[in-house]
Amino acid sequence: MKKQGKKKSEKHHWWPKCVSQHWKNEDGMVHWLLPDGAVKASFPENFGCIGNGHYIKVGNKPGETTPWDENFEPIFHNADKDFPSVISWLQSLERRNAKDAKTLTDRFIPQNITNKQIAPLVESIVSLAIRSPMQRETAVRTAEAVRGGERLPEWERNSIIAMNMRDSHQRAVSQIGTRGKFSIFYSPEREFIFGDGFFHNVRSPVQYQLNSYKMLVPITPEISVLYACPSQYTTEPRLFTIVITPKEADTLNNMVQIYSRNSLFYRSEKPTIIPDYEGAEHMECVDENNPVDTLISAIPGVRNRQLFF
Repeated sequence: MKKQGKKKSEKHHWWPKCVSQHWKNEDGMVHWLLPDGAVKASFPENFGCIGNGHYIKVGNKPGETTPWDENFEPIFHNADKDFPSVISWLQSLERRNAKDAKTLTDRFIPQNITNKQIAPLVESIVSLAIRSPMQRETAVRTAEAVRGGERLPEWERNSIIAMNMRDSHQRAVSQIGTRGKFSIFYSPEREFIFGDGFFHNVRSPVQYQLNSYKMLVPITPEISVLYACPSQYTTEPRLFTIVITPKEADTLNNMVQIYSRNSLFYRSEKPTIIPDYEGAEHMECVDENNPVDTLISAIPGVRNRQLFF
């Protein structure tokens, strides 16, 4: 039998290069803001990656190679392949300032879309949720709790994370399908930020069941996608666009800070650090009394946010 060789180390991006490049400034650089206020600047491809982050190693000790080891990075290839066209499509959608709108709901502009347009959008936003460092932490949390709450050795920890992540992407994508409500937020006056966590309720490992997923995903400094599948809603229209104010953009950026732990990325507008990010922990909203759920309840066709699971 041929001896199993050592696998070559790879950089696996949780913030794919086809997305991060949209955060580069006129000098081609992206800024990384740390919880202590320090700022690092580099090229987009140098940020948002983990060595062998999508590699399952089932050996009993660090460095041990087995025939069952698996690199599941290809699971995200379709999402990354389609991301450029998804972003171009989002940039092309009609949007307008609803100056005469009397309510927040009146500001949502319905769009005519097809399943063929929605499917790659779902694959793309779910891939960002599944790959994020915040999600990696949820993937190992139960195992560490069973072991008494202490942090597992790094090699074992990474194996558990990878095994829980491997099938989660396709399961979540298949459960969502093309159903639910989508809102595309455009911020012409204030830049969105991205982080190593953001608002969503996808949890690893994803089980085969119908879940009322919801997520707010920054895509570019000008575009964020809000997805929700409440327990009761009108089926059509499925997708809306809305132009938001600088104050609203700041509020949504604060939500990214709450869910992030060690990484906030921005193009040219450095955000003011809030205490939730300063604490360097992945935090989350514990109830629906938060800005994102308020936005979900305002989407035309959503009956009542209290009906959310």
